[in-house]
Amino acid sequence: MENVLTKFDNYKRTWSVKAELPIEFTLKYSSDVLNVNNHDLLSFGESNRRLVVIDETVYKLYGEQLETYFKTFQVELELFVVDATEENKDWHQTDEILKFFEFSGVLRREAIIVIGGGVLLDLVGFCCSIYRRGIPYVKVPTTLLAIVDASVGVKVAANHFGRRNRIGAYYPPIATLLDKKFIATQDERNIVNGIAEIFKLALIKDKELFELLETSAEQLITEKFQFGAVPVRVINSAITGMIEELAPNLWEKKLDRCVDFGHSFSPIIEMQNMDTLQHGEAVVLDCLLSSCLANIRGYTDMETIQRIFKTANSLKLPVFHKDFCDFELLKKSLSDTMKHRNGNQYLPVPVGIGNYKILNDVTDEEIKKASDLFEGIYYE
Repeated sequence: MENVLTKFDNYKRTWSVKAELPIEFTLKYSSDVLNVNNHDLLSFGESNRRLVVIDETVYKLYGEQLETYFKTFQVELELFVVDATEENKDWHQTDEILKFFEFSGVLRREAIIVIGGGVLLDLVGFCCSIYRRGIPYVKVPTTLLAIVDASVGVKVAANHFGRRNRIGAYYPPIATLLDKKFIATQDERNIVNGIAEIFKLALIKDKELFELLETSAEQLITEKFQFGAVPVRVINSAITGMIEELAPNLWEKKLDRCVDFGHSFSPIIEMQNMDTLQHGEAVVLDCLLSSCLANIRGYTDMETIQRIFKTANSLKLPVFHKDFCDFELLKKSLSDTMKHRNGNQYLPVPVGIGNYKILNDVTDEEIKKASDLFEGIYYE
């Protein structure tokens, strides 16, 4: 018996497994993506059919054109139309999309093409990440917000437990096609909602982009990003800035991220006001409150704070909401966010315009003062 035990004692008891997952995907402009002269939607996979998940509103506007596109090339189309709203970004809708995959008999080599805004891109990406442990997909964002935000990141998710994006994964697409012509059919509020994410990035990271928003606000909104060089510069700068920040940290191993600017106090407030407050609107209100916090800390002077609020207002972004003056709610919101940041605040605030600091020691008193300043500027 001793000899047998001795033999087992010599066996290896610990193994280490180390692997790296290569990530590479392309974002590219694709002017008039549904034009029959454009082959982008046909260039993914070897199958002679395409499985498309499309937002209901987008389908009403572009469904006939989409079907004509695939019919022209004699490609079989399997289509699933989704009412993609923040309220419906839940487990029930997730299950419905998974049923579409299952009943269509999707092969693992067939890329799902998802056409819609950020909610649908998130939700379908999440479904693709868990179905058969991962099937490929292609993003075609149709809103300004999705073009400058969801198109770049690899986070996919569904809402759960009354919280935004509480279940999800990191799962990149194989490609993203960017077509700003879709923005032309958005209403003004939704265009402004997309501008909010550009405003966030400009304020924290890109002074030149901020100045471009300052001087071109009316043009961007009234012309819906369709004409001239300015909208292209704005979108290019926003996407480039996002890639610079996200690409080295796609799996968020580093949690002190400047792109979380605007996402510290807003998530719970947004969920509590889904019927009246859109995502970009909640983000920009958080940015304004965090800018007030920067002033309390002495990082940004009052003249700059006034300039920030004025620019937000000229972009038709909201500059006040009562819940951002609710001290107890702000504390609750930040506390919930800290769980996502491993118990740290990691609260980005602007230093002037175009630079930032990340704070991890903000006190309740400072939050209260920032909230009072936020409210005071509105009532000036």
